[in-house]
Amino acid sequence: MFRPTLAALALMAALPAMAQDRGGLRPHDPTAVLDQIEANRGCQLSSTSVSVGINKATSNGAAARQQLSTVQNRDPSGCRPLVSTRVVAGFNIATGRGALADQTIESQGTRGALATTTFTRGANVGAGALSTANQRLINQIGR
Repeated sequence: MFRPTLAALALMAALPAMAQDRGGLRPHDPTAVLDQIEANRGCQLSSTSVSVGINKATSNGAAARQQLSTVQNRDPSGCRPLVSTRVVAGFNIATGRGALADQTIESQGTRGALATTTFTRGANVGAGALSTANQRLINQIGR
């Protein structure tokens, strides 16, 4: 039987933290990053979009439908933000007998010149007898 030692536990606990400390943009050529920043002069620095939906059908035979959409149109001049962040989160629950909960959350945006971050999370629960819960979470980044 394997018994972890204190040193092994300390090593396992430290590794995720080290990975988090080393995240982010680490270019091989720092002047390339400066060139991208200079080329992006006059454009917005960042673009952040957060789309969150809560949809619930809790009574017997109830139906709840939710559709959310966030769209960032591409700038016709070709400008892109330096950093783009898009978050999509949804909670969809059907707890009544024969209840229907249907949720769609969609986000579309442009890619950042230096960094692009997307975060998509959802909870989808059909807990009532004969209940149905459908969830679609879409987080798209264009060019």
